[in-house]
Amino acid sequence: MNVIDKSKINLNTKVDTFINWYFENMVKGIYTEIGEYHFPINMRNFIEKMAVWYELRYPDYEINKLLYCSAQEEKNVNDIMFKKNPYINNLLDENSSVKELEWNDFYNTDVFIKSLPFEERCLLSNPHYRSIDNLYFSKKSPFNLYLTENGFVKNSENVSNWTNHVVEDEELDNLHVKEVVELFNKRGIKLPKNSELERIINDVDKRIYCKEEMLNCVMYRIIERGGNRIGPRRAFLYAKEFERNIDIPMMYAVDYSDPGLRLFINEYIKSGGFKDLECYIGYFSKINEDDKIDTVSIQQLILKQKSNASTFYTEEETNLHQRLVNLLASQVDPNEVKQENIKRLRIERKIKNSKIKK
Repeated sequence: MNVIDKSKINLNTKVDTFINWYFENMVKGIYTEIGEYHFPINMRNFIEKMAVWYELRYPDYEINKLLYCSAQEEKNVNDIMFKKNPYINNLLDENSSVKELEWNDFYNTDVFIKSLPFEERCLLSNPHYRSIDNLYFSKKSPFNLYLTENGFVKNSENVSNWTNHVVEDEELDNLHVKEVVELFNKRGIKLPKNSELERIINDVDKRIYCKEEMLNCVMYRIIERGGNRIGPRRAFLYAKEFERNIDIPMMYAVDYSDPGLRLFINEYIKSGGFKDLECYIGYFSKINEDDKIDTVSIQQLILKQKSNASTFYTEEETNLHQRLVNLLASQVDPNEVKQENIKRLRIERKIKNSKIKK
């Protein structure tokens, strides 16, 4: 068990750190003073928008049905959105197939992204490499490299001449642009200072980091907004869908009063989690930044959970127990059981008769 300051694991601080990075690397010196003011605010607002979208897609009571953590609320989002929606009922026949739709599938990721305005949609797009094709127009680059969107060389011009044939143009075909730089370094070819090639690589690297960390920040806000039980569970679904680190929701999910904690741990393990993951105990119960938070491993958590037959065992364990019982039962000789029963009855009769004689 370790002890950590809350300030070091504060999810809101992680979001602030990213916004500061975004300003320094993607905004500062690039836009006007007004742009420098608004772009970080717009980024923070978009992170919040995505977190709210996921809450609307998976309301608390639906999360509780998927990953049990408290008393069930008598609500069904599919009924609310489709079967009992006055607009649909007035517009369509009672037996319309629309009423059989699933809300979380209806309000899916693809639909959400397509519904966004252009500026926000761009934040979720994959960064693309651009070609270096200004050899014949300026002195910026001593060669041309025509790249695919993913950064692989389609065609190379003048590299042979520029390197005195140390590197031939044909050698670069189908290499990734980063492999081109590695090849130059390996053969002692130094690129010009602040070369166009390195600027292109750095620009894409920054945009990739920006998108990935932005998606991580959405997960942090989902956890914070949802609280100690719902937050980590909703973020767990988000992490699996958006290929985030599922360790993070699990780390913030330790609430010893949570009746579904062991079931959640089981879902985490089934999804590829680790039993030695260190989790934070009672993150949401700590208010101050200098508060100390203890940690506990998944393995220790499993051993500490109270034994309640109705909720303690997972579906997999229950099935395993039943298979074990079935296996043991199949190995018993029915004739032996019959003989044992006969012996037992004889002994009982003798005891009964001896009591009567007395």
